[in-house]
Amino acid sequence: MTSDTLNLEILAVRPPEGITPRETPVVFLHGAFAGAWCWAERFLPYFATLGYRCYAPSFRGHGGSDGQRNLDSFGIQDYVADMASLARDLDAPPLLIGHSMGGFVAMKYAETRPVAGLALLASVPPGGLIGPSMSLAAWNPMLMFELGMAQAGAQSAVGLNGLRQALFSDRVSPGKAEQYMPRMGGESSRAVAEMHGTVRVDPTRLKGRIPICVLGAREDGLIPPAFVRSTARQLGVEAAILDRTGHGMMLDDSWQTTADTLAQWMRGHDI
Repeated sequence: MTSDTLNLEILAVRPPEGITPRETPVVFLHGAFAGAWCWAERFLPYFATLGYRCYAPSFRGHGGSDGQRNLDSFGIQDYVADMASLARDLDAPPLLIGHSMGGFVAMKYAETRPVAGLALLASVPPGGLIGPSMSLAAWNPMLMFELGMAQAGAQSAVGLNGLRQALFSDRVSPGKAEQYMPRMGGESSRAVAEMHGTVRVDPTRLKGRIPICVLGAREDGLIPPAFVRSTARQLGVEAAILDRTGHGMMLDDSWQTTADTLAQWMRGHDI
Protein backbone atom coordinates (compact mmCIF):
# COMPACT_ATOMS: atom_id res chain seq x y z
CA MET A 1 0.00 0.00 0.00
CA THR A 2 1.14 3.56 -0.62
CA SER A 3 0.48 7.02 0.76
CA ASP A 4 1.21 9.61 -1.91
CA THR A 5 4.43 8.16 -3.36
CA LEU A 6 5.68 6.54 -0.14
CA ASN A 7 5.56 2.82 0.46
CA LEU A 8 4.12 2.04 3.86
CA GLU A 9 4.84 -0.99 5.97
CA ILE A 10 1.50 -2.54 6.95
CA LEU A 11 1.34 -5.65 9.08
CA ALA A 12 -1.82 -7.68 8.56
CA VAL A 13 -3.11 -10.66 10.53
CA ARG A 14 -6.35 -12.41 9.59
CA PRO A 15 -8.44 -14.71 11.81
CA PRO A 16 -7.16 -18.29 11.94
CA GLU A 17 -8.81 -20.93 9.78
CA GLY A 18 -12.17 -21.94 11.18
CA ILE A 19 -12.95 -18.55 12.74
CA THR A 20 -15.45 -16.47 10.79
CA PRO A 21 -14.08 -12.95 10.18
CA ARG A 22 -16.06 -10.11 11.70
CA GLU A 23 -17.38 -7.33 9.51
CA THR A 24 -15.38 -4.52 11.12
CA PRO A 25 -11.62 -4.38 10.45
CA VAL A 26 -9.36 -3.12 13.23
CA VAL A 27 -6.45 -0.77 12.63
CA PHE A 28 -3.77 -0.27 15.29
CA LEU A 29 -1.86 3.05 15.23
CA HIS A 30 1.48 3.25 17.01
CA GLY A 31 2.91 6.08 19.09
CA ALA A 32 5.97 8.30 18.69
CA PHE A 33 9.39 6.67 18.20
CA ALA A 34 7.74 3.30 17.50
CA GLY A 35 6.29 1.44 14.52
CA ALA A 36 3.85 -1.30 13.59
CA TRP A 37 6.16 -3.81 15.32
CA CYS A 38 4.83 -2.78 18.75
CA TRP A 39 1.47 -4.44 17.99
CA ALA A 40 2.81 -7.56 16.30
CA GLU A 41 3.88 -9.66 19.24
CA ARG A 42 0.64 -9.66 21.19
CA PHE A 43 -2.26 -7.49 20.05
CA LEU A 44 -2.46 -8.52 16.39
CA PRO A 45 -2.65 -12.28 17.06
CA TYR A 46 -4.88 -11.77 20.13
CA PHE A 47 -7.56 -9.83 18.25
CA ALA A 48 -7.25 -12.01 15.14
CA THR A 49 -8.23 -15.04 17.24
CA LEU A 50 -11.39 -13.11 18.19
CA GLY A 51 -12.32 -12.88 14.52
CA TYR A 52 -10.98 -9.44 13.65
CA ARG A 53 -9.02 -8.63 10.51
CA CYS A 54 -6.13 -6.69 12.03
CA TYR A 55 -3.87 -4.11 10.41
CA ALA A 56 -0.99 -2.10 11.83
CA PRO A 57 0.73 0.52 9.64
CA SER A 58 4.05 2.16 10.33
CA PHE A 59 3.63 5.87 9.68
CA ARG A 60 5.93 7.32 7.05
CA GLY A 61 9.47 7.58 8.41
CA HIS A 62 8.83 4.83 10.98
CA GLY A 63 9.46 1.10 11.12
CA GLY A 64 9.78 -0.36 7.62
CA SER A 65 8.02 2.52 5.84
CA ASP A 66 9.66 4.93 3.42
CA GLY A 67 10.64 8.41 4.52
CA GLN A 68 13.29 7.75 7.15
CA ARG A 69 15.59 10.47 5.82
CA ASN A 70 12.78 13.04 5.68
CA LEU A 71 11.22 12.22 9.03
CA ASP A 72 11.37 15.76 10.44
CA SER A 73 9.41 17.12 7.50
CA PHE A 74 6.30 15.07 8.31
CA GLY A 75 3.40 16.38 10.37
CA ILE A 76 0.29 14.96 11.98
CA GLN A 77 -1.75 15.42 8.80
CA ASP A 78 0.80 13.30 6.94
CA TYR A 79 0.20 10.49 9.43
CA VAL A 80 -3.55 11.00 8.98
CA ALA A 81 -2.98 10.65 5.23
CA ASP A 82 -1.18 7.36 5.86
CA MET A 83 -4.22 6.12 7.75
CA ALA A 84 -6.48 7.28 4.92
CA SER A 85 -4.33 5.40 2.41
CA LEU A 86 -4.83 2.17 4.34
CA ALA A 87 -8.56 2.79 4.79
CA ARG A 88 -9.09 3.07 1.04
CA ASP A 89 -8.26 -0.63 0.74
CA LEU A 90 -10.67 -1.72 3.47
CA ASP A 91 -14.22 -2.86 2.76
CA ALA A 92 -15.79 -1.23 5.84
CA PRO A 93 -15.07 1.68 8.19
CA PRO A 94 -12.48 0.45 10.71
CA LEU A 95 -12.25 0.53 14.46
CA LEU A 96 -9.14 2.57 15.23
CA ILE A 97 -7.04 1.61 18.24
CA GLY A 98 -4.43 4.31 18.80
CA HIS A 99 -1.64 4.46 21.35
CA SER A 100 -0.16 7.77 22.54
CA MET A 101 0.55 9.81 19.38
CA GLY A 102 -1.39 7.18 17.45
CA GLY A 103 -4.46 8.06 19.53
CA PHE A 104 -4.08 11.70 18.53
CA VAL A 105 -3.79 10.70 14.86
CA ALA A 106 -6.85 8.44 15.22
CA MET A 107 -8.91 11.32 16.61
CA LYS A 108 -7.79 13.67 13.84
CA TYR A 109 -8.69 11.06 11.22
CA ALA A 110 -12.11 10.42 12.79
CA GLU A 111 -12.95 14.14 12.85
CA THR A 112 -13.78 14.06 9.15
CA ARG A 113 -13.86 10.40 8.10
CA PRO A 114 -16.09 7.42 8.90
CA VAL A 115 -14.93 4.98 11.57
CA ALA A 116 -16.68 2.21 13.49
CA GLY A 117 -15.26 3.54 16.75
CA LEU A 118 -12.19 4.78 18.58
CA ALA A 119 -10.16 3.11 21.30
CA LEU A 120 -7.52 5.39 22.81
CA LEU A 121 -4.66 3.87 24.83
CA ALA A 122 -2.63 6.35 26.90
CA SER A 123 -3.45 8.83 24.16
CA VAL A 124 -2.11 12.31 23.64
CA PRO A 125 -5.04 14.52 24.78
CA PRO A 126 -7.18 16.45 22.28
CA GLY A 127 -5.42 19.66 23.32
CA GLY A 128 -1.98 18.18 22.74
CA LEU A 129 1.17 17.59 24.76
CA ILE A 130 1.74 20.84 26.64
CA GLY A 131 0.11 19.62 29.86
CA PRO A 132 1.75 16.16 29.90
CA SER A 133 5.13 17.68 29.00
CA MET A 134 4.96 20.15 31.87
CA SER A 135 4.02 17.30 34.20
CA LEU A 136 6.97 15.20 33.03
CA ALA A 137 9.39 18.13 33.38
CA ALA A 138 8.26 18.56 36.98
CA TRP A 139 8.43 14.95 38.16
CA ASN A 140 11.32 13.62 36.05
CA PRO A 141 13.42 16.34 34.41
CA MET A 142 16.20 13.90 33.50
CA LEU A 143 13.82 11.71 31.52
CA MET A 144 12.45 14.85 29.87
CA PHE A 145 16.01 15.75 28.87
CA GLU A 146 16.73 12.27 27.51
CA LEU A 147 13.56 12.26 25.43
CA GLY A 148 14.41 15.70 24.12
CA MET A 149 17.85 14.47 23.05
CA ALA A 150 16.25 11.48 21.33
CA GLN A 151 13.87 13.86 19.60
CA ALA A 152 16.90 15.79 18.35
CA GLY A 153 18.22 12.62 16.74
CA ALA A 154 20.35 11.14 19.52
CA GLN A 155 18.34 7.99 20.24
CA SER A 156 21.25 6.63 22.29
CA ALA A 157 20.63 9.40 24.82
CA VAL A 158 17.76 7.36 26.23
CA GLY A 159 19.33 4.62 28.32
CA LEU A 160 17.74 1.39 29.42
CA ASN A 161 16.56 2.92 32.70
CA GLY A 162 15.05 5.86 30.84
CA LEU A 163 13.25 3.54 28.43
CA ARG A 164 11.81 1.55 31.33
CA GLN A 165 10.60 4.71 33.06
CA ALA A 166 9.07 6.03 29.86
CA LEU A 167 7.27 2.90 28.70
CA PHE A 168 6.90 0.27 31.38
CA SER A 169 5.74 -0.57 34.86
CA ASP A 170 8.24 -1.64 37.50
CA ARG A 171 7.35 -5.29 36.87
CA VAL A 172 8.92 -5.33 33.40
CA SER A 173 12.44 -6.71 33.70
CA PRO A 174 15.45 -4.78 32.41
CA GLY A 175 16.13 -7.65 30.03
CA LYS A 176 12.71 -7.43 28.42
CA ALA A 177 12.92 -3.67 28.10
CA GLU A 178 16.35 -4.04 26.52
CA GLN A 179 14.85 -6.19 23.76
CA TYR A 180 12.81 -3.25 22.55
CA MET A 181 15.56 -0.62 22.54
CA PRO A 182 16.95 -1.43 19.05
CA ARG A 183 13.44 -1.14 17.59
CA MET A 184 12.83 2.39 18.80
CA GLY A 185 13.39 5.00 16.12
CA GLY A 186 13.25 8.75 15.80
CA GLU A 187 10.23 11.01 15.72
CA SER A 188 9.40 13.99 13.56
CA SER A 189 10.24 17.29 15.25
CA ARG A 190 7.44 18.86 13.21
CA ALA A 191 4.85 16.34 14.44
CA VAL A 192 5.94 16.79 18.06
CA ALA A 193 5.83 20.58 17.72
CA GLU A 194 2.34 20.37 16.25
CA MET A 195 1.16 18.29 19.21
CA HIS A 196 2.48 21.04 21.48
CA GLY A 197 -0.08 23.53 20.28
CA THR A 198 -0.46 24.15 16.57
CA VAL A 199 -2.65 21.08 15.90
CA ARG A 200 -5.57 20.19 18.15
CA VAL A 201 -8.48 17.79 18.09
CA ASP A 202 -12.02 19.19 18.21
CA PRO A 203 -13.81 16.83 20.64
CA THR A 204 -17.23 18.12 19.54
CA ARG A 205 -16.70 16.38 16.19
CA LEU A 206 -16.38 13.04 17.98
CA LYS A 207 -18.46 13.24 21.14
CA GLY A 208 -21.68 11.26 20.91
CA ARG A 209 -21.12 10.35 17.25
CA ILE A 210 -19.20 7.09 17.57
CA PRO A 211 -18.35 4.55 20.30
CA ILE A 212 -15.22 5.68 22.16
CA CYS A 213 -13.09 3.80 24.67
CA VAL A 214 -10.45 5.65 26.70
CA LEU A 215 -7.88 3.60 28.63
CA GLY A 216 -4.99 4.81 30.74
CA ALA A 217 -2.19 3.22 32.76
CA ARG A 218 -1.83 3.72 36.49
CA GLU A 219 1.99 3.83 36.24
CA ASP A 220 2.20 6.08 33.17
CA GLY A 221 4.53 9.02 33.65
CA LEU A 222 4.24 10.30 30.07
CA ILE A 223 0.43 10.58 29.88
CA PRO A 224 -0.60 10.37 33.55
CA PRO A 225 -4.12 9.24 34.51
CA ALA A 226 -5.31 12.81 35.16
CA PHE A 227 -4.81 13.65 31.48
CA VAL A 228 -6.49 10.41 30.38
CA ARG A 229 -9.54 11.25 32.49
CA SER A 230 -9.62 14.74 30.98
CA THR A 231 -9.57 13.25 27.49
CA ALA A 232 -12.48 11.00 28.38
CA ARG A 233 -14.52 13.88 29.81
CA GLN A 234 -14.02 15.93 26.66
CA LEU A 235 -15.22 12.98 24.58
CA GLY A 236 -18.23 12.32 26.79
CA VAL A 237 -17.14 8.94 28.18
CA GLU A 238 -15.57 7.57 31.35
CA ALA A 239 -11.92 6.54 31.37
CA ALA A 240 -10.72 3.20 32.67
CA ILE A 241 -7.34 3.41 34.43
CA LEU A 242 -5.67 0.00 34.47
CA ASP A 243 -3.44 -1.04 37.37
CA ARG A 244 0.00 -2.63 37.12
CA THR A 245 0.85 -1.24 33.70
CA GLY A 246 2.87 1.62 32.20
CA HIS A 247 2.66 3.80 29.12
CA GLY A 248 3.53 1.01 26.68
CA MET A 249 0.29 -0.79 27.40
CA MET A 250 0.57 -3.24 24.50
CA LEU A 251 4.08 -4.33 25.52
CA ASP A 252 3.92 -4.25 29.31
CA ASP A 253 3.66 -7.48 31.30
CA SER A 254 0.00 -6.60 31.95
CA TRP A 255 -0.83 -6.37 28.24
CA GLN A 256 -3.48 -9.08 28.53
CA THR A 257 -5.54 -6.99 30.95
CA THR A 258 -5.48 -4.13 28.44
CA ALA A 259 -6.44 -6.45 25.57
CA ASP A 260 -9.21 -8.13 27.57
CA THR A 261 -10.63 -4.75 28.60
CA LEU A 262 -10.67 -3.61 24.98
CA ALA A 263 -12.28 -6.85 23.80
CA GLN A 264 -15.02 -6.54 26.41
CA TRP A 265 -15.75 -2.97 25.31
CA MET A 266 -15.84 -4.08 21.67
CA ARG A 267 -18.33 -6.83 22.45
CA GLY A 268 -20.46 -4.41 24.45
CA HIS A 269 -20.71 -2.10 21.43
CA ASP A 270 -21.23 -4.96 18.94
CA ILE A 271 -18.06 -4.09 17.04
